[in-house]
Amino acid sequence: MKPLIWMITVLALFSSSSVSGSYRQMKKELNTYQPPAIFSIPEAAPSATVKEDFQDKGTTGPDAFASVKPGFERDLATMVQNRVDPDTYSHIKKIAGDETALIRLLGQRVKPEEIKAIALLRNPEIRAAGEKILAEIQSFDQVMNLDDQLRRYSTFTAAVNNKVGPVKAKDSVKMAFPSPGLTALKGKIVENTVSQQMEKAAVTIKTVIRDVETVFRDLDFITRSIRITRDTIAAFDRLKDVATILYRSGKTSFQDVIKINIKLEELKESLVTLASEKKTVSIRLCELLDLPWFEVGKLESAPLPGNLPAEAGLYVQARAHRQELAALRFQVDKVAGMVEMAETMTQARTTLGFSFNDAGLVNTTGTDAPKEAFATQTMAAMGNNSPVRAWYGVSEPWLEQTRKTLSSLKNTLEAQENATDRMVRQTWFKADKNHREHLLYRDKILPMAKSALDVTTREYETGSIPFSQAIDSYTYWLKVQLTIARKNSDYGISFAELEYVIGKPLR
Repeated sequence: MKPLIWMITVLALFSSSSVSGSYRQMKKELNTYQPPAIFSIPEAAPSATVKEDFQDKGTTGPDAFASVKPGFERDLATMVQNRVDPDTYSHIKKIAGDETALIRLLGQRVKPEEIKAIALLRNPEIRAAGEKILAEIQSFDQVMNLDDQLRRYSTFTAAVNNKVGPVKAKDSVKMAFPSPGLTALKGKIVENTVSQQMEKAAVTIKTVIRDVETVFRDLDFITRSIRITRDTIAAFDRLKDVATILYRSGKTSFQDVIKINIKLEELKESLVTLASEKKTVSIRLCELLDLPWFEVGKLESAPLPGNLPAEAGLYVQARAHRQELAALRFQVDKVAGMVEMAETMTQARTTLGFSFNDAGLVNTTGTDAPKEAFATQTMAAMGNNSPVRAWYGVSEPWLEQTRKTLSSLKNTLEAQENATDRMVRQTWFKADKNHREHLLYRDKILPMAKSALDVTTREYETGSIPFSQAIDSYTYWLKVQLTIARKNSDYGISFAELEYVIGKPLR
């Protein structure tokens, strides 16, 4: 009898051991179960308004920012390259770091496209704007890296249960729910801040382009003025010879010769002033190009811009393309995101929170789960009857300050948009005026002044008119030529100013 009981007992133990092992294996498989890929919920596609560089790269730590930098560097480089001719830019880029080669190049001949390319590649303000963009990205490294460190700590302590203190550092889903969530709001703030710096860099670039255009036009005017003054001096020398002959023949007084000598001295002094002014403007050019001062070579004649575009269409273009307005809009979006983030953390939620899981991963299900995976009821208060949102309904001064800042920025944006219309009108009027006056002096007044000069010269040689009329004709001839040179330069400068206000090239 005893052997039979012993055999039954052994069989029962073997059976219970097998059942227990199978159950433990089933629990292990259940806890580690992963659904097939076909049943997985795909990640939502990134918003079209969010830059690709801010898409999730698998981490939010330094590695993500290392991948962001090249993207913005490429954007900045593209922004620079689009302002000049591609072939000229590629040629200048090869020697941009060699000061000797650049000085040798510009000492022979100065071309407008080349000095623009050199300025875009070497100007310190443009380089500083690029560094500000990268610095703005780095300034958010601590915030994003803190979230990354908390996730890592949560992962390392997930299986720790030392019965003292919290089981693990919880990665609450409340910090990222409801959509778009605080994480998305932080990304939006980062994007708007960096985009604002990109627009400020664009402002710096277009400012440098405008300044280079202005310097080149000023140098062109000075060069033309020097040539015109020298030609006028030669004409006065010929008139002096005529006055001397007439004086020796007794047909005029010696005062005519004296007046011509006075005019010649004035013109020679003007040459000295123009040469000094040319050096001053050349130093300004060297400043923009980040080069030591040198004697610039012959200026290549730059064609004037074509006819002005219609005024009516420029207002819409300015509001759409002006970088100052775009920077303000990004700042408005940034502050709006900050307000939304603060309201998400302080105000009552729009859901009951049944989908929240503050205890970590849902890995305790079934009949022996120590607690429910998700909440089954919502509470009106926390422990000790304290409210869930203790400060809900209270007007926080810092939040009100941010709201007022947002309202102020919106009003500032509206004021700047209205000011843009006024600036477009002023710059267009100035460019149109210079263009019309340049055509007037070049096509109508110059031929008449030349005819009057020729007639006056012949009449003075024959003694038909007094010397005062002759010298007035020569003086007016000089004035007309200098006015044409000035209007030529002013039209190019005012057109560049119009492009600066619009925020895009118009040629």
